[in-house]
Amino acid sequence: MSNFTASYLDSTILNTTAAPSSRVYVRDVSLPLNTSLDTASNLGTLTTDATQLNARAQVMRENPTHFYKFTLDGDSIKINFSNVTGSSGLRVQLLNSSGTIVADSSSVASEALQEAYDDLSSSDGLDQEAGEYFVKVTFDTTSVRAVPQLYSIALYSGTRFATSYQTVGKAQSTERQYVLIDKTMTFSLIDAQSYELKTAHAANETALSAINIGWLYENKAALSVSSQLTDVCSTQYYSFIHQKGESLKLAYNNHTGTSDTRVQLYDSSGTQLLADSHGTEDQKAAYAALASSDGLDAGAGPYLIKVSYGTGERKTKQIYDFKVYSGTSYDALYKTAVGTESAKAALANGHLVMKYSMQDTAVSYLMSMSQGEDVSIIDTLSKTF
Repeated sequence: MSNFTASYLDSTILNTTAAPSSRVYVRDVSLPLNTSLDTASNLGTLTTDATQLNARAQVMRENPTHFYKFTLDGDSIKINFSNVTGSSGLRVQLLNSSGTIVADSSSVASEALQEAYDDLSSSDGLDQEAGEYFVKVTFDTTSVRAVPQLYSIALYSGTRFATSYQTVGKAQSTERQYVLIDKTMTFSLIDAQSYELKTAHAANETALSAINIGWLYENKAALSVSSQLTDVCSTQYYSFIHQKGESLKLAYNNHTGTSDTRVQLYDSSGTQLLADSHGTEDQKAAYAALASSDGLDAGAGPYLIKVSYGTGERKTKQIYDFKVYSGTSYDALYKTAVGTESAKAALANGHLVMKYSMQDTAVSYLMSMSQGEDVSIIDTLSKTF
């Protein structure tokens, strides 16, 4: 149980308060350029007298429009919108599942839509049927867009809540900027504990030498890995134990993106392939389920994750990370930061299969020595690998 109090999320204006010992969960999302209803960030389910949804982000000239979606499990919606920066006007609209605007904060909107927004911002709320809804945030019609505007959205239904789900959005400002992809809808308890381990991959790693990243427990523990693929460590394995849960979720991100990478989920033996980002249609469908909010059906037991280059891809360094979840939340995160063995170290440690010509290596080494260069045979071997 979180020791964090949710009372700061109370709204006197909206007549809504947090129940004692309320839980607060958090997560990060990316807000890509040119978003639409189809790419809206999912905030979760707004349940009357049970949950509260929050979002914080920043609109800017480069990324002026943000969309969020949520599911209403009730018959009314309340919103508390705050423009924290406040140097330029922002427009907030509520849309139903078909994309029709049902409430609008702008003075250029129709009188009926403005009145609906007034209801939405009141203690009574706006009466709506249960279902999917969207919130759109953008600059108002006559606003100056020179200064980014930090804002927050708080959604309520009813007069109390016991759980708050907070989403922090990072707006993409250029096409080259890395965008986090995590469609698992998994939140961390706001005061979750974090544990970290450092280790390294060896060249020619196999399933038998997989790096152990820990144990997974539904709605309790999550696993996080950060590493990189290189031409020396081009195939990497991770093992973990799924102690309790009926499904697995995986959020994988290639931060570099200059070469395509492949992610596979195996059973503990490394022979039964359960999901593959580059496999058959069935295997790719299983991978899509693995990366979704529902997850891939997978009971307790040991598993392997394999990360490698896509077929025919250049083996340039690719920095990546991933998280493995079970359930919808966690209060303990086990982080594994994994380095990679260099060619020089791999040769010295006997991990590298040497594919070079002895004659070419000798010529290269002798030529360097004859020119007065201070070189080692290990350096020469690593260059001619």
